[in-house]
Amino acid sequence: MSDIDRIVSAFYSAYNAHDADAATRLYASEGWHEEVAMGGLRSGHAALRAGLEGLFRMLSDVHWQERQRIRSTESILVSYEMTGTFTPKPKEKGDDPAPRSIRLPGVHVFEFSDGTLQGTRDYWDKSLFLSQIT
Repeated sequence: MSDIDRIVSAFYSAYNAHDADAATRLYASEGWHEEVAMGGLRSGHAALRAGLEGLFRMLSDVHWQERQRIRSTESILVSYEMTGTFTPKPKEKGDDPAPRSIRLPGVHVFEFSDGTLQGTRDYWDKSLFLSQIT
């Protein structure tokens, strides 16, 4: 297994352990993550950590299952399936909304330079996600 493949494996291990610090340390100091569906970009370790911590709060049991890896020079594409449970916030006092199961296919694109993770892009269907949480 190559060093780049080990980083990708460590990435999913950290994500599935909900360890934002471990995931963040895999990136270069000015590393970035782009959520394509939401039009958001986070750069630098503090922003990456904050984004992951928010995700782990929103979906406390979130889990990624790799489906396939495709490598091209210093990029790796990973298709995955994300699952988890979303519990909506109550709309009014006394409201107890039911948790909702999430199942979302997606693709991560990992960008490396000289064996260092520079950034990731995450592609998934926003309309499918929203239909599962509303």
